[in-house]
Amino acid sequence: MDVNVYDVDSVSDEQIKQKLKNHESFVLECPDHLKTSAAVKTLEKLVESQGMKCRVYTIGRVAAMGAAAWTGWGTVIAAGAGIAIAAHNIATWSPDYEIGTLPLGTKISVDYKK
Repeated sequence: MDVNVYDVDSVSDEQIKQKLKNHESFVLECPDHLKTSAAVKTLEKLVESQGMKCRVYTIGRVAAMGAAAWTGWGTVIAAGAGIAIAAHNIATWSPDYEIGTLPLGTKISVDYKK
């Protein structure tokens, strides 16, 4: 296993809290993609319990939006998605951590930003 890569089922909330206190970046592997959203919600609560802010996002969202822009209605949808992403980034301005997920992915990236 790579350094700073942990299985979501084997790492405890206390271990995650310690990593957050130490301002560490890490990756959680979540083999069951159905558990990903629950793991992200838990991570979000743990970050906020430390008095920090976080931004949750989907990795690759801009590339997907760009690909969708090449189709008829995709252009309108991509423009709306771009506005939503910008609003989300403003609402979560200057986060301490970014929590990135892949659609139907098995990894959650937790990156310290400050």
